[in-house]
Formats: sequence, structure tokens, C-alpha cells
Amino acid sequence: MKLLCYMLASCSLAAADMNSTTNNVANGFRAFDSYETMIEGGTARTMVVEAGREHLVTRLPRGYAAAVDTGAKSIVFNEDTGIIPITLRVTTNSPGIMPDDDTLRTNALAADPGGAVIQVAGCATGYKPARFVDTTRGVDAIHNIRTRHAFVACPEGMVEFIFSSKDQDFDKGRVIFNLFLSSFRLEMIEQDAVKVAK
Repeated sequence: MKLLCYMLASCSLAAADMNSTTNNVANGFRAFDSYETMIEGGTARTMVVEAGREHLVTRLPRGYAAAVDTGAKSIVFNEDTGIIPITLRVTTNSPGIMPDDDTLRTNALAADPGGAVIQVAGCATGYKPARFVDTTRGVDAIHNIRTRHAFVACPEGMVEFIFSSKDQDFDKGRVIFNLFLSSFRLEMIEQDAVKVAK
């Protein structure tokens, strides 16, 4: 669903980040809350990330809060129950190019030691098509943890979305995960002007 990108307000997430805005900028990574008006009416809460020349935006589903880790260049989105945390991570890996599926499998398994790949497939975002890797890892004789690791190739590196849950929560998590992806968009900051990236 397209959004009318009209910023209403913004505030720093310094309490969650525990770093100053100045330090965020010095590290080439800054994240803050914002709101925008939707064409269909009402407002949506968003998270804005400035990383290098990239201006990234994703919408937070109702009930989710965000905690910023400047050092890791990541944001963890979590609901009150903590059952389905979703992580957004900005990297400088493979700028502008989507790695092949074997590389994506290797990266996903490195983030989930002991896991096994279930599938690799494409998915949509509000910016451009992405790829995801699903893995599973046993925690005991009858319970598994499933992880979905999505990769979005951006001009200055890879943006990754990750969530893990128990098998019984995976379908619910997948729906929320897709909301993050479908609202994700990227604009390039050039000479104080913001341009939509192609």
C-alpha cells in the first residue's frame, strides 16, 4: 500500500540506544521514530534509518517498539510478549548486488549456528525484490526454532531483516515480518536532497 510521505514528527530513540545523536552520526548510522500520513487516512509510526547516504524507512506494526544498537548498526523490533522479535541490520556487504543463493545460505547459517536450510526464495519489499533463507534448528527432541533471514540489496550494502520463533509461532511471525518488508523503502541522500532510489 502506497504511503503519502508526509512527516508529522520525529523524536530520538536515545533512551533505547544509550548513545548520543552525535555519536550516531559519527558512526554513519542514525535511527529515529517518525510518523507519516497514509493516503487511506490515519497515521503510521515509522522507523527512519540514516546510514551513509541511504535513508531507510519501515513501518512499525501496532504494538511494536524499537531498540537501537548503533555499534551493530541494527534495530530490534519487539512486541510486548517478546515472542516474535524482528531485527533490521544494515551492512556494507555486497553493495548494489544480490549475492547468489549459495552465499545467502552461508550467511544465514553463519547467523544461526547448528541450523539447516529449509528453503531459499524471493520476496517483495516496498523498495525492490529481495531473497530470503529459512532455517530450522532443534532445541530439544520435539521442539524447533525457525528463522527467516531476508536480504535486500541496496546501493551501499545489504539490509537484512531477521526473525526467529518456535514452529507454532512461525506463521504469525511471517505475517508481521511481511508487513515490515512491504513497507520498507529506500531513498538516497544527495547534497541535502532526498532522491528515491531505483
